[in-house]
Amino acid sequence: MADRIAFDHSRHGRIGKLDDNRVYVAFERQLSHPIDKVWRAISDPDELERWFPGIKIELKLGGKFKIWFGDGCEGSPHVSGIVEEFEPPNLLQIGTMRYELEANSAGCMLKFSDVLAFNGPRTRQQFAVSVLAGWHAYLDTLELVLDGKSDGRDLPEKNYATIDVPGWEIL
Repeated sequence: MADRIAFDHSRHGRIGKLDDNRVYVAFERQLSHPIDKVWRAISDPDELERWFPGIKIELKLGGKFKIWFGDGCEGSPHVSGIVEEFEPPNLLQIGTMRYELEANSAGCMLKFSDVLAFNGPRTRQQFAVSVLAGWHAYLDTLELVLDGKSDGRDLPEKNYATIDVPGWEIL
């Protein structure tokens, strides 16, 4: 999957289509922190709680994960699945969500992507808007946590209905 995902340096991310016509969102963020620190932030349960509360991961290849969007890990999870790829400190894929880390002279490049599953009452564009806004807010919060600032969980989500994001035309 990774070699077909198109990234760009826009903080707003992009929408793309895989060879099998599934739609994805992708973000690329240059982080001014070493790869080991970023890896801990995306994999350590205590660190995850600071920027992505509501996730439980069995951190091993084939391990299970569950995600609840909101503050608690109660009731049925909104998303669940298995750890598809696990190569510390460079790659973590849980279900369709993929974190790729690459050390560089400025710190660490984070490439994040998520393949969308369109179902429910919302249109494809409405769903993509909400996913882009949500991941943008989570990644902004991750950066705040890495920078030692507030956990940022109260950051407002961007209004993606008003942002010209590469890839809208495929929806």
